[in-house]
Formats: sequence, structure tokens, C-alpha cells
Amino acid sequence: MKQKHITLIMLVVLLNVSKKSWKQVPKYYKSLAYVSFINAFYYYLCRNYFLWEFRPRKINRKWLRAVHILFVTPSLALLSLSSYPETLNKQIWHIGKWSFLSTFGEYIAVKMKLIDYRHGWNVFWSGIIFTILYVYSYLHTKKPMETWILSVVTLVFL
Repeated sequence: MKQKHITLIMLVVLLNVSKKSWKQVPKYYKSLAYVSFINAFYYYLCRNYFLWEFRPRKINRKWLRAVHILFVTPSLALLSLSSYPETLNKQIWHIGKWSFLSTFGEYIAVKMKLIDYRHGWNVFWSGIIFTILYVYSYLHTKKPMETWILSVVTLVFL
């Protein structure tokens, strides 16, 4: 299990290296911090009622969460933001593609027994969260205050 978690983490890092998206960190660092904060806030808000949880073996669960909060999720957002298209039709396609690929990646992680779902959570709900992640991380680059307000409303709703 340890190798599978490390392999998935390294895959995201290598994608950023190969796409050279890491060069865009100065441009997007505020949105990446926003993504990390929202991810950490999930862990705080749901600390007694997780909807999904990593299944680490031989890896500290808190360490694994921290790696995802600080590196994996922001790296996924960076990959998406660094190749964001200009036109609305292409933006819709872009968000759909990234949401599908991320959801499919999580589906594989579930099948590999790296993630457990709880309390009725499933890959469909994760797909919605990935869509929100990619939409809001882009919106944050344009209208950060409005995105924070929208995030609070979304969190209360969910």
C-alpha cells in the first residue's frame, strides 16, 4: 500500500514537471493556497465524520493527509490552471476533462483500496467536488473575494 500511495503522489509531481506547470506557481500561488486551505478545512470540519478517508498501511495517516493538502491537490489545480483556455467553450471542455480524469483517478484509487468511502459518499460525489475544485480555483484567479464567499456558501450547502 505504501508504494501505491507514493506512486500516485509521484505521478502528480511528474506530470507537473513534464508539463512545466511549476513555472506558473508565482502566477497562481494565491489560488493554490486557497485550494490547500479549503482541503485542510474539510479535514477540520469533518474530523469526526469523514466522508472518505485514505487507507494508509505503513504510512502515517496525518502525514498522508498533509501531503495531499500541501502538494497533491494544489498540484492538480496547478496542472489545470497552467493550461486554462481562453474561450468559454474550451473552458467548459477543460473543466469537464480535468474533472473526469481526476474522478477516474480516484475511482482507480478506490479499486486499489487506497481510499474508503463512508456515509453514502461515492465516486459521483467526488466528481462533483473535483468540478467545484477546478471551477473555483480558476474563479479565484479572477475574483478571489467572491470565490471565498461562494466557497463558504457551498460548504454550508454541502
